[in-house]
Amino acid sequence: MWPFRRKARNAGESFDMSKSLLKLGPSSHWLMSHAFNGTFISGETGGGKSSGSGFASAMAFLKAGFGGLILCVKPDERKTFERYAALAGRTNDLVIFDASGLQRYSFLDAEAQRKGGGAGIAEVIVQLLCTILEVAEKNGGQGGREDEGYFRRAVRQLIRNLVSLLLLAKGRVTVPDLYKLVIAAPTSFEQLKSEEWKKNSFCFQCLAAADGREKTAREQRSLELIADYLMLEFPALSDKTRSVVVSTFTSMVDVLNRDLLYDLFSTDTTVQPEDCFDGKIIIVDLPVKEFAEVGQFAGVLWKFAWQRAMERRDLTVHPRPVFLFVDEFQHFLTSQDALFQTTARSSRVATVYLTQNISNLLAGFGGDNAKALTDSLLGNLTTKIFHLNSDPVSNEWAASIIGRTRQFFMNMNTSFQSASQLFPSYEEANTSSGMSEQMEFEIQPRYFTQLRSGGKENRYRVDALLYQGGRMFRETGKSWLPVTFDQRTGRIM
Repeated sequence: MWPFRRKARNAGESFDMSKSLLKLGPSSHWLMSHAFNGTFISGETGGGKSSGSGFASAMAFLKAGFGGLILCVKPDERKTFERYAALAGRTNDLVIFDASGLQRYSFLDAEAQRKGGGAGIAEVIVQLLCTILEVAEKNGGQGGREDEGYFRRAVRQLIRNLVSLLLLAKGRVTVPDLYKLVIAAPTSFEQLKSEEWKKNSFCFQCLAAADGREKTAREQRSLELIADYLMLEFPALSDKTRSVVVSTFTSMVDVLNRDLLYDLFSTDTTVQPEDCFDGKIIIVDLPVKEFAEVGQFAGVLWKFAWQRAMERRDLTVHPRPVFLFVDEFQHFLTSQDALFQTTARSSRVATVYLTQNISNLLAGFGGDNAKALTDSLLGNLTTKIFHLNSDPVSNEWAASIIGRTRQFFMNMNTSFQSASQLFPSYEEANTSSGMSEQMEFEIQPRYFTQLRSGGKENRYRVDALLYQGGRMFRETGKSWLPVTFDQRTGRIM
């Protein structure tokens, strides 16, 4: 049964934004509208963030009928969410994307073949591949070169031309074809004159196929640009420059073109992000702690494709809310996340990101823009939940987010001096007092080091401080509210 009351002013508002997902206190609730503004949860390892607010928010989404995507870092996360789904009566909505290969997603072909505005546009596929390349570069420790910007643009130019050619020649894009195309591209003008090269080159065959098919004026112009690049610009590059560009691309494609990632992402499609429109909950069970870079690539692929699908859906046709839940989300960070979060509310996406500390995010983004990307992302996650943490950087950041208030401090000073030279042992006291006014943290950083972390010794209670900018909680008269989660039920006590 569809859980949302129809309380709409127009066709796009087919559910109640004021629906309560969690009761925070006697007079305060976490509403659906709050969830769409994004949620950031932090706390040290063992601090109770996953079993406290993470459990509570996930159960709230499941019980409310949201569709969703869950990425896994730890091997036990799938079982955890299977338990949550069973508690919420949503077991039948689970779709497990794992190493068994029972579920597959040919992401490039799906993007090329999909319907709707913007379908089949090469730049969308280029952006997807460049997002994966961004993760590969961070893992490889690349960066810091003076010409780094040039090579990044050059690789993107290569990908753009390869993808566009495959779309024109075959109407579909696959990872194996991208690899075959780049290794068959001409490396010299002499090669272009060779009949042997023309006979055996997959690149030349694609150019011929694209040239021979009926095209629109736009497609004809695109083919001309592709031909100029592959037959004039590309072979004219110096051997060193071309080898760097090609190896950067092939090293990224290589991991997608073999073994598990090939089976899961380059064969056919049995599940896709759009399934969440109908309430499916997709768990990408390729945990990073077990599958390393393969699991990271799989998570980034799914997250990017899912975000794109949620942004372009027609809410008048598919109004069901959806959620993105990522614990240890520093493993899946890309520069696209901050941009996506700026419009997540209008897409009716509830994002929940969990991590230990701010430093994780700075390291996860990497590069010169790490702080700007971190600030942008966190600035667009309106609900912030702080658990037990001993990291001074994170605690001071949390205190600064909550802000400073004008506070008054009393001071007193007492001094003693001899009453006279005749009686030096007799001292007379002089006392002074005063009051000073200072702007001081409303919540001191040390507060976050004293919160309960759950477990039997704490009667399974997890403390946290919940902050929402622009909101005044009746219980405190402030924009923050102390909350306690029950690890056994997922409820707020």
